[in-house]
Amino acid sequence: MLISEVTSRKAKQAMTVIDCFVGKGLEQGGHSALPDIDVDYASDRRQEIKEYLEERYNVGGKQCVFSAGTFSSLKLKAVLKDVARVYRVPVNIVNYITAIFSDEQQDWTDLFMLAATNKKVNKFIHDYPEVIEDIRTIMGQPRSTSIHASAIIVTPEEKDGEPAECFDFLPIRKMDDLLVSEFDGYSVDDIGLLKEDVLATKELAKLGAIIHIVNETYGKDYTIESITQNELKDEKTYSLLTKGYTQNIFQFASPGITRFIQDVQPDNIEDLIAINALFRPATLDIGATDDYIRYKHGEVAPVYDFGTYEATKNTYGIMVYQEQFMSVAHSLAGFDLGKTDFLRKAIGKKKADLMESLKIDFINGAISNGCPDYEAETIWHKIEMAGKYSLNRSHAAAYALTAYAGAWLKANYPTAFYTVALQWADDKEIAPIMSEMEQCSTAKIVPPDVNVSGIKFFTDYGTDEIFWSLSRIKMLGGKSVEYIIAEREKNGLFTSIENFIHRIFRYKLKKYQYWDDPDNEQEATRVPVNALHVRNLIMTGCFDRIENVKAVVERYSLLERAAKELGFKLSDTDFPADLTDKHYFWQMQQVSLSGIGSVDYRRIYDNSDAKNLIRGKASYMSLRDALSPDNEGKRIAVCATVAELSEISYKDKTTGEKKKFCKMKLQQNNDLIELVIWNDFYIAHKNEISNLNDKMIITTCIVKYSEYAGANSLQNYKTSLLFNV
Repeated sequence: MLISEVTSRKAKQAMTVIDCFVGKGLEQGGHSALPDIDVDYASDRRQEIKEYLEERYNVGGKQCVFSAGTFSSLKLKAVLKDVARVYRVPVNIVNYITAIFSDEQQDWTDLFMLAATNKKVNKFIHDYPEVIEDIRTIMGQPRSTSIHASAIIVTPEEKDGEPAECFDFLPIRKMDDLLVSEFDGYSVDDIGLLKEDVLATKELAKLGAIIHIVNETYGKDYTIESITQNELKDEKTYSLLTKGYTQNIFQFASPGITRFIQDVQPDNIEDLIAINALFRPATLDIGATDDYIRYKHGEVAPVYDFGTYEATKNTYGIMVYQEQFMSVAHSLAGFDLGKTDFLRKAIGKKKADLMESLKIDFINGAISNGCPDYEAETIWHKIEMAGKYSLNRSHAAAYALTAYAGAWLKANYPTAFYTVALQWADDKEIAPIMSEMEQCSTAKIVPPDVNVSGIKFFTDYGTDEIFWSLSRIKMLGGKSVEYIIAEREKNGLFTSIENFIHRIFRYKLKKYQYWDDPDNEQEATRVPVNALHVRNLIMTGCFDRIENVKAVVERYSLLERAAKELGFKLSDTDFPADLTDKHYFWQMQQVSLSGIGSVDYRRIYDNSDAKNLIRGKASYMSLRDALSPDNEGKRIAVCATVAELSEISYKDKTTGEKKKFCKMKLQQNNDLIELVIWNDFYIAHKNEISNLNDKMIITTCIVKYSEYAGANSLQNYKTSLLFNV
């Protein structure tokens, strides 16, 4: 059924609810088994859940709650090294052979398949047959034990009518002061004990932080529950997603799924649930995602197989969820509900013998209900295919609703959303987040301010300004930031660069470090702030507001004043005389030290000698425009900074020749794109290209969509031009 509306009601009085652990807690025989319960909790509250389970079910001194064990098994590489050591095979030979293996999951059969094409491996097998023979018996055996990261087991209070605790059901040991099963999670499931995976999800903690800010700042009373039940028809949210503004949205942030969302153009929660379930390697391979897009937009009419309409009508005849093929098996083939779950597990675990017997039962049952035999075969094939990729619907719905809550908060309270996103982001995530924020919200990043900024990003919700964090400034460690903030909170705001220096540094300078008075017991510690820190604070804009700096080039005079107070000199190497009056020089310094800044790359391109050489061959384009699908295939010129550079080797499929190419990550302020420089051009200019990291370049290239990245990238061509600015 299509979800059109969800509402919630509060009970007028306390109600008795069903406890998920009530009953026997142990199932034996037949197709029935207790469910494997997976529940995601906010990452900062997971420990509370574990403590609650212990408090709730360890009653009367009995131990009923414990962790599942887990085993690491012996893999091919490790087994080969261990066995070869016993037979005294030279280490250099073993290391060479194991280096050839590309995957830890390779098995004994894969070894022989590799030997068919690799002479070295073939020779090794013939030279050391006893090693190969022993490998076969050892591979896959348990190597070491540990505690499962999330699985918690709760045993029943009784067994065979007698009081019981965990020791009565299976062997238990103690590890790190925790009770741990001698069985792993799968074995626990097989004997019928209830297992719950207490999973920690960072996204729930982030959503909680955003909602807290919104409620405190805007006087609201939102919860994740109220958003996912009362706000599911918000047009702003669906518009945000369809435009591709998915940065930091749970499950929807990768370039590939973002493009899929844009193609689907979702306008209801059912679409988001399907998108979450469909965007997986197997569905992409068989074209199920493309089918969903065509059906969604009415380009073709969906076709429903015999007896499958009710189960698949919400997904246009595509078996997206496990519940759908289970429903078909139940309604069409007459499987009881236990057997449908048995089918799900058999498909998931790829048990061929079970699948063959279930296939016979399914086809016979479908035929008896009027389904033609050929169509029964077709439906069974689709069930087998669906089993390889299909997701539990409740899982997909839970994740889609979590994603929706994040998207709704971004659409309606962007400043709060981006504040938390930046606070939780690592360095590589920040630039894309800021780029998107500039495009779809009123929130704006401003340089750090020594009187406002703190350890985390600080936001003025009256102006929607997000102040850059002091701790994100290079070389300024946590202790230095804490020291500055403590002084500010104790003695008030700083009033000038001199005031800052005199308050932070109280004693004599020695080699760029201020030391407190060693003769004073209360001051016999090193001040964690030094002259280099002050220089970086100035160059990242921390004193712009209190010193009323109108243009970034004015920061040089602040540096001169700081140098006078602190007793150091500004070297010509760090501050060339021909650059200190250039706007872009100071912006580049700010970007390199903090990650925030605004360099006018177009102006640099227009004033360069390269422009005349490129004229008529390509047109200038910003990286943001290059990322647009509308510009795919265009030949362009770009000016950008090389943020990352790497060399990659590959084998030409046609000639077998080993070749190399170069990948560059280009950056324009907050916008990033990948540039691929192919073999011939790269080899011809390797020396120059290898020295371009952190340098500004101008180059001509062509915009091409990258299946690997799920977004547009740039590629050079034979006559490309490349300039080091």
